[in-house]
Amino acid sequence: MKKIATLVAAMMLVSAVAMASGPGPFYARGSYYDGGWSADAGNLLTNTAGVWTGAIASPNAAGSYLGKIAVGDWSESYPTSDQPVFISGPGDVVHWSFDTNVHNDGWLPAQDIAMNDHAIPAGTTFEVIGAAPETGSWGSGVACALTGDIWSVQITIGTPGTYDVKFRKTNDWSMNMGPDGFGTNAWNAQYTTTVTNTPVMFRFNQRTGRMRIDVGGVTPTTVGTWGALKALYR
Repeated sequence: MKKIATLVAAMMLVSAVAMASGPGPFYARGSYYDGGWSADAGNLLTNTAGVWTGAIASPNAAGSYLGKIAVGDWSESYPTSDQPVFISGPGDVVHWSFDTNVHNDGWLPAQDIAMNDHAIPAGTTFEVIGAAPETGSWGSGVACALTGDIWSVQITIGTPGTYDVKFRKTNDWSMNMGPDGFGTNAWNAQYTTTVTNTPVMFRFNQRTGRMRIDVGGVTPTTVGTWGALKALYR
């Protein structure tokens, strides 16, 4: 039942945030590039199998700026909110990725995934914060632990219900993560528990800019064959 609940929750979230972008072309626009958020040959991305990428040099002094992926007339832009871009000085190169493919793997966004490699400065930490009392009732968050590129925490939710939640920089709303992507004002994610004291696993991949919620926690990998079981204990 835990696996079924997880799958249903993931499918509900995916259906809510699939963007279905157009054919492009797409540009990595923003104040990190110029004050007018221009779209020109200098920030035009290249499409390879549905993934638009580019290495864009910033002319700016060291500081905090904003950016996002957009078409030339602003009829499409991703993510929903602006994305932080931290520049170390003039000539700093920002690598952008915009994946328009559909990914049915339980991670969100499922499509139109925008991320840059200057969005999160070294040393930044994240927490989960949301409507449930166990996630701080929007007042204070629960610290996540970093393993590789993934921030995670498992929280037991006492009362069954449907709750909003998101990831944010610890004690700071200037950067946060929701089902529409990583930015300065991401959407709230939502999950539902149906029994008391349900473990819920929250995960955020800071490299890809994607998140997931597993109601029922994470089930350990099952050993499928006798040979594999013997190999574990050699």
